[in-house]
Amino acid sequence: MNGPVAVIGYAAHLPGGDSLDDLDDFLTTGRSAVRTHSREELLEQGVAPAEADRPDYVPRSASTGWTVEGAKHIDMLSARERLVTDPQQLLFLDCAVAALEDAGIPLREVSGREVACVGGVGMGLYAGNGLSSHFTEHLRHDTALLEESVPPEILVGNASDHTVGRVAYRLGLTGPAVNVQTACSTALASVEYACLLLRSGRVGLALAGAASLYFPRVRGYRYERGGILSADGVCRAFDAEADGTVGGSGGGVFVLKRLDDAVRDGDRVHGVVEGIHMGSDGSARASYTAPAYDGQLRVLRGALRDAGARPDDLAHLEAHGTGTPVGDLVELSVLNEVFADRATPLPVGSVKPALGHLDTAAGVASLVNVLLGLRRGSMPGTVNFTRTPDALSGGVARPSAAPTELVPGPDGLVRVGISCFGASGTSVHAVVSDRAVTVPRRDRPASAAPASGAADGAVDGAVDGGPGSAASTATARVETATAPGHPADAGTVRREVLELVLDRIAADRPDPEAAGSLGAVELGLDSVDLLAVGKVIASRWGVELDVIDMLMFSSVDEMIDEITGRVAGGGTGS
Repeated sequence: MNGPVAVIGYAAHLPGGDSLDDLDDFLTTGRSAVRTHSREELLEQGVAPAEADRPDYVPRSASTGWTVEGAKHIDMLSARERLVTDPQQLLFLDCAVAALEDAGIPLREVSGREVACVGGVGMGLYAGNGLSSHFTEHLRHDTALLEESVPPEILVGNASDHTVGRVAYRLGLTGPAVNVQTACSTALASVEYACLLLRSGRVGLALAGAASLYFPRVRGYRYERGGILSADGVCRAFDAEADGTVGGSGGGVFVLKRLDDAVRDGDRVHGVVEGIHMGSDGSARASYTAPAYDGQLRVLRGALRDAGARPDDLAHLEAHGTGTPVGDLVELSVLNEVFADRATPLPVGSVKPALGHLDTAAGVASLVNVLLGLRRGSMPGTVNFTRTPDALSGGVARPSAAPTELVPGPDGLVRVGISCFGASGTSVHAVVSDRAVTVPRRDRPASAAPASGAADGAVDGAVDGGPGSAASTATARVETATAPGHPADAGTVRREVLELVLDRIAADRPDPEAAGSLGAVELGLDSVDLLAVGKVIASRWGVELDVIDMLMFSSVDEMIDEITGRVAGGGTGS
C-alpha cells in the first residue's frame, strides 16, 4: 500500500522564532540566528573558564528560546518529573501536544487509539569528548537531588529510549511508539517510518519528529582542523569559502495522516509527502562518517520514484547543506547527476546557515522551512552564500542567496525535495508538495537576499534560565534538608512527607489535608515514586519502608503515623 501522506498539523521551537509565523518572518530576512556568546554568558551557563579561554574555542551557536519553565503543554508532568527528565524529552512532548492542538485534535480523541509516535532526541554535534548531557552537566552535580532519587527515575528521565514512550504514556497512545536514532537524519527518518506505518494501514494517525538541545544551553565548541565544525563559526553551505558547519538547537513534531483520510475528514493540510525513501550507505564510503555518493544517489532516485515525479517536476530542493567542503561537494555532485536531464537549473538551498545544524532535529528545520515555503509561495535564499566552488559552478544544481519562487509543474503541483544525511550512514530524501494544501497563503513580498554581515545575525537567542541551566534547576527544585539530626517532631514529619508525595503528583493535586486521607494508589503514585519517597524517609528519619509497605497503608496519614511512631520508639526496621 502506498500513496501521499498529509501533514495536518505541526509545532516547532527553533532558533529565530518559537511561533511558526515569527519563524516565517525571520527566514525571509536573510539573517542568521547563529550568534557570538560573550565570555560572561558562557561562564554563567557553566562553561569552564579554561575551556572558554582556549585559543581554539569558537563561542558561537544558534539556540531556541524554549525553556522547561516556559513550556505550555507539559502540565501533565509532576514537578519532580520535569526536574529529573532530560529537557530534550520534555521539548519533544511539548511539541507533540502542540502539534495535535495545531491539527485541531483534542487529546481526549487520541487517548486509547492506535496512534503511532516516532522520533528521537540527542545532541552529538557539540557534545565533545565528554558526551555532555543533562545528566553529566547538571544532575550529576546536584548531590542533594541524587541522594533523594532512585536509579529508575534517573534512567527513565535521561535515557533516550523513553522519549516516545513517555509521549505514548502521557497521551494514552496505543499504536507503535518507536525511538529512532540515526544521527543527523533522525527527524526525517522518523517521518519516513511514520509514513510506512500509515501507508501499510497499520495506523491512521502518526506523530513524528525530533528534539536536540545543548548542555549547557549556551555554548561554543573547539575547532579542529579537518573536522566538521567551522573555524570562524559561520556556516557557508555550498559556498566556495565553506569550511564547516555550526550548531543549532530546537525540535518539532509533525502530525501525519493519509491524504485521502485527511481530505475526507476535512483536516487542514500544510503539505503532502508525495514520496519518501530511506537507505543505508553500507560500506561504500571512505570512512564510517564520510558522505557516500552512491547512498545519496539511491535515496534521491528512490524518493522521486516513490512520488511518481520526474527530475523536471521539482521547483526547489532543500538540501542537507552542512557547509563542510567534502559534504557539499558530494551532495552537489549527486544532485548534478540525478537532475542532469532537467531543462532548467534546479534551485538548491539549505536552512542550516540561518538556523544552525540541529543535529538529530536537522530534518525538523528542513521540513518546517519547506512547509512555510509552500505557504509563502517561495523559498528563502541560502544565508552566507556568495558563489559556488569553481569545480561545480557549471552544474544543473544551483545554490543561491536569492529567494526562489515556487513555480508549479505541468500538473499544477509545486514539489520540493528534502535531503537529510546521517553520519550513521542512514540517508533520507522526501518529495513534498502543495497538493490539497488548505493553509491560507501568507501574501508577502519575496524575501530579500542576505545583507552584508548577515553571518553575525542580529538575533540574540539567549534566555535566562534555559533548559538545564543553574537558574532553571534552582527554580524547579524544592530544597530539602538531609543533614544528620533532621527535625523529627510529628509536625515536621507530616509536613515534609506530604511535600514529598505531592511533589510527585502532576494534575489535580489535592490540598495537603485531603492528600493525607488518600492512599498511594489513589494519589497515582507508582513504584518508582514510592522508591524515591522511601529513600528520602530513610535518609531523614532512619525509617525504612518498602514499596509494598507503602502500598499497604490505607492512607498517607497512616504511613506518617507509622514513621513518627518508629522515630519516637527508636526503631528503624521495616
